[in-house]
Amino acid sequence: MVQKNLSLVLALLTISLWASLATFGKLLLHLPPFYILGAAFIIGSLPGLFHPRRMFPGLKTLSWGVFGYFGYHFCLFYAFRHAPVLEANLLNYLWPVILVLISPLFFKEFKIKAHNIFGGALSIFGCFILVTGFSFDFKKDHLFGYILALCAAFIWPIFSLGKKKLPQTSIWAIASFCFISGLFCFLTHFLIEPRVVLQWHDAWKIIVMGIGPFGIAFYTWDIALKHGDSRVIGALSYLTPVLSTLGLVIFTDETLKSTTLMAMFLIISGSSLGILDFFPRKR
Repeated sequence: MVQKNLSLVLALLTISLWASLATFGKLLLHLPPFYILGAAFIIGSLPGLFHPRRMFPGLKTLSWGVFGYFGYHFCLFYAFRHAPVLEANLLNYLWPVILVLISPLFFKEFKIKAHNIFGGALSIFGCFILVTGFSFDFKKDHLFGYILALCAAFIWPIFSLGKKKLPQTSIWAIASFCFISGLFCFLTHFLIEPRVVLQWHDAWKIIVMGIGPFGIAFYTWDIALKHGDSRVIGALSYLTPVLSTLGLVIFTDETLKSTTLMAMFLIISGSSLGILDFFPRKR
């Protein structure tokens, strides 16, 4: 029970850190995305320098980690280039629902129940309202971007659940995932993006992002998944778009609308149903 409580706390910490990405993304919108990702990943890998011998796992695990870290962000940021950001985000926000629903495919002991499905439906509808404001409109011109966003939504839960089935590795192996993903991001930046001269008012934001969402969050997410119920953690992840919206309202010029409040209610309700599995039933 102590491990389950710890996994719940760490999952909430991770979600809170990841929720800040939207705010940082808007504040750094003038910089090339892969330049930002590369720098943030490299910063996130720095804790591994304290344990270099435990930093690099086997090739299979390392490849899986890079697939998750780099593959997810590559698809997501390229989706933003080929489709409206809000609509691409909506599709990306399906990953917590997918994580909950595909958990039984990876672990037979995890059974999907009625409240999981109903909670997921509420949260999906809440994400729909939050991101689109009831003005969702698919266009064929953006189809490639939508496909990439869906790929991102599937990559992260598949990576997270698949990693749980791999041989146990040191938590410091995450540093190698970040380091190699950062190198790939910088390579992508040099191939397709314009060069930039980093200013201090942008540098400190990237440093904070590297320490938090791309650093601490990856390590706490790994611990939470190793010791917690992926269905519960996936359900809690529905709160990410809610917290992201609050961050944008507080730290940027975004305003809170009535549709946003409605979406928050639906997402929190769906999340609450999802964490029922955390509490044991009385016989």
